[in-house]
Order: sequence, then C-alpha cells, then structure tokens
Amino acid sequence: MSWPIGFSDVTGAAERIRPYLSPSPLRSYPTLDDAVGAGIRVLVKHENFLPTGAFKVRNGLSALTALPADALARGVVAASTGNHGQGLAYAGSRLGAAVTICVPVGNNPEKNAAMRALGAAVVEEGRDYDEATEVAARLVRERGFTLVHSTNSPTVVAGAGTLALEVLQAHPGLDAMVIALGGGSQAVGAMTVARELAPRLRVFAVQAAGAAATHDAWHSGVVRTLAKVDTFAEGLATRSVYELTFPALRAGLAGFVTATDAEIADAMRLLLRTTHTLVEGAGAAGLAGLLKLRDTLAGQQVGIVLSGANIDEANLRRVMSREI
Repeated sequence: MSWPIGFSDVTGAAERIRPYLSPSPLRSYPTLDDAVGAGIRVLVKHENFLPTGAFKVRNGLSALTALPADALARGVVAASTGNHGQGLAYAGSRLGAAVTICVPVGNNPEKNAAMRALGAAVVEEGRDYDEATEVAARLVRERGFTLVHSTNSPTVVAGAGTLALEVLQAHPGLDAMVIALGGGSQAVGAMTVARELAPRLRVFAVQAAGAAATHDAWHSGVVRTLAKVDTFAEGLATRSVYELTFPALRAGLAGFVTATDAEIADAMRLLLRTTHTLVEGAGAAGLAGLLKLRDTLAGQQVGIVLSGANIDEANLRRVMSREI
C-alpha cells in the first residue's frame, strides 16, 4: 500500500504552524501511574491546553497554511461535531479566511458557540456527522468553498502528526502510544512519525463501542457503514472508515480495542482525580484504552493524548453524577 503522508509532510506542517502554536506539555503523574498499575509509566500529552482546547487546531492550521491565497479568499468549509470546526475557525481567524462549519442538528451547543465566537458561520443540518459532510459537499458545489475534510486530507493528517513529533522529540524512549480514534488522523500521524524516529514504538487505537465502524473493519477486514452511532463522546461518533487513513491503520496499528461510554466516563473521572484535568469523552478515550490494554503494556512507558477538553455542561453533569 501507499502510505498516505510522509515524515517530511509532518515536519513541513510543524514549520508552518510554529508561528501560531506553541508545543503542548508532556507530563507524568505518579498518582495516575499508581491507578493504572502493572508497572506502566504514563506520559500524558496535554492537547487540551491548546488554544481551542483540542489537538485539531493543529490540523486546521496545517490545512489552511498550505492553501493558496485564492482558496483562502474564497473561503473554506468543513463538517464537524466541534473540535475540527473550532480548529479551522481559529486558523481562519489568524489567516483572514472565511470559515463555514456544518454540524448535525442537536450538536453540542457550547462547541457551536465557540465556533461562532471565533468567527465561523455554523450551519446546523443533518442527523449526524456523516450527514453534515454531505451538507459541506453541497456548499462546495454551490458557493465555491474549499473543503477541508476532518480526515481525508493529507495536510490535516500531517498536522495531527505534529503532536507525535513533539512527543518523540521530548521522550524518544517511549514504548507505545494509545490513541483515541474517530477518523484516524492522530493514529496515522503518530505511525508516520514513529516509522522515522522510533520504529520500535507501537501504536494502539481505541474507539467508542457505540461507534466502532473502524474497529470492526480493522478486525474483520470487512468495511461496513453503521446505520447510527451511540456515544456521548461526539469526537469519536463516526459511522464509517475513511479512505485516506484506513489502509494505514490496517497495516500499521499494533492493536485496536473499544471502550464503552461507562469506561470512557470512568477514565474522565480518573483523570480528574489524578491529574486535576477536565477533558471531554474523546479526550479520555486514550486512557480508557490503556486500561483495557494494561496486561499487554505492563512495565512499559506509554503515551496517551488528552485530545480535547470541550465537554458540554449537561454531559459533564452526567459524568460526575455517574449517570454514565
């Protein structure tokens, strides 16, 4: 197979976004190590500290800084449940580009408000993320926008790879990373960097059990589109695989697990207790996956990514009251 991006794409993205974004912290917490157990040392990549509270600001900046001036002048459009949209909106505000984000009806209202506050136009249409992508494609045809897909874009995946580049530059001895997977940009970005800088590093993925299309296809080899998804972790709520990332995921991942909403909520509460860090469901999924992989990764140094902190008040209340 042809790998979707190269290491030079990641380093190029890192150069382009450097004027706009400082590296996020990489930290360890003895109390978290004790809670995980099995002699595992956990390295926590705090993408939740980036300007929009999520790693996808890297993707947005990488994509928009790679566009020619005429495309920026026409404007860009994307579908998002929030974090990709916020990342693009932030990038658009820094680069002077108009951004339109298509979200499903009933999307996280706080994420919608954040996108609008950054200057994006938000179109609420479709029953889920996948239908919102169809709305975005229609706007490309009608208005001449440039589509910046959340996953099927090499510059987006290269942007996601910059977080793994920072991890391995700071901690080259890492044994494994456990990465939450919606479309796969983080995981493919991490594998791309590892192939160049740390070939022995293993990358594992975790997906929400209620939105496990990629997990199921990875294990069975049969690609199916789900009729619906059921998870409070909207950053992972996708119904199918993505053509740019899936072949690389199938070829390169060391393992792939799912986590239930209850397990993701447990991981959120554990992070709050041990690191005093509040994240959204997708942001805690890496830890939920690590707990499922504890025996496999015993005695190793393992990186997880707190990929987003943008949980809405209603779901936060459900998590903290143990309704989830």
